[in-house]
Amino acid sequence: MNTALWRLSAVSCSYPHKHCILWNQGVHTCECAAVRVCSSARVQRCYCVVVRYAVANNKGGAGKTTLVACLAEALAARGRRVLCVDVDPQANLTRRLGYSETDLHQLVTAAEVIKADELGCASVAITECRWPIDLAQRIDLLPARFDLENRIPEAGQLGAHMRLAKALSGVADAYDAVLLDCPPALGHLTQLALAASDGVLVPLRPEYDYVAGAARVRDFLAQHAATLGRPGLAIVGVVINEQDRRRGLHAWHLESVIDMFGPLVFNPVIPSRTQLAEAMDAAEPLRMRGFVVRELIDTFDLIANQLEAIANAPA
Repeated sequence: MNTALWRLSAVSCSYPHKHCILWNQGVHTCECAAVRVCSSARVQRCYCVVVRYAVANNKGGAGKTTLVACLAEALAARGRRVLCVDVDPQANLTRRLGYSETDLHQLVTAAEVIKADELGCASVAITECRWPIDLAQRIDLLPARFDLENRIPEAGQLGAHMRLAKALSGVADAYDAVLLDCPPALGHLTQLALAASDGVLVPLRPEYDYVAGAARVRDFLAQHAATLGRPGLAIVGVVINEQDRRRGLHAWHLESVIDMFGPLVFNPVIPSRTQLAEAMDAAEPLRMRGFVVRELIDTFDLIANQLEAIANAPA
């Protein structure tokens, strides 16, 4: 998708481009992967379509990587071009899209891209998804390696939190969606992903520690989004993962999540299924697992519907 630039001159846009990264850096243009403009001969208002989502929870095991991989599959299955960005030194997303530890020694990864601190430099690191299925042709990956942790000490450097956004500038315009997989923390690496995002998706298991981790993400955004150069950045969706209907504890926490996040909670929930864990363990898409995962495929398709509805909604 080509970059669209709308210069705000005498006829200024009536909507402040809070979702435009460069706008928040003081460049008064709208540079987004997709822009819708009213039919008036003179541009009175334009809507920036939100296409970059950080997937975050301040608790490990919430299902962040699973959500990114399965959403990428669901979006690619409907013809969307998806860029997955691994911002976690564990590099689980990178493995699940087909790359072994040995493969990574020969690749440029997120660690080098962030260190370079250059406009659009992510282009040299983006590689293909290796799933042996046709839809993989529409999924690309900015991979990670364990040495991504070496970027953490750079947090104190001026503007360091914007390095990933800078690296993706222009590069992400070739995609319909960018999904950034965050580590289970709210430190520098997650802040890099947040500063490069238009919205935040929070997966959680319906258990106390995961709900508390989601609440910490919400509160962190409320307090620090502007500091990251993303005023207004907030959670756009909460995805319930690994729900076991046989457990009363899960039913109770599901109600508390709905009370806490209201309409942000996506429906349906992702059920607890052995087949999902097996697919992730084997680094395979669900669609390679046959009819036994039909329910899971349908679930992620419905989640993808809700994600696209948010992206296409007027601001």
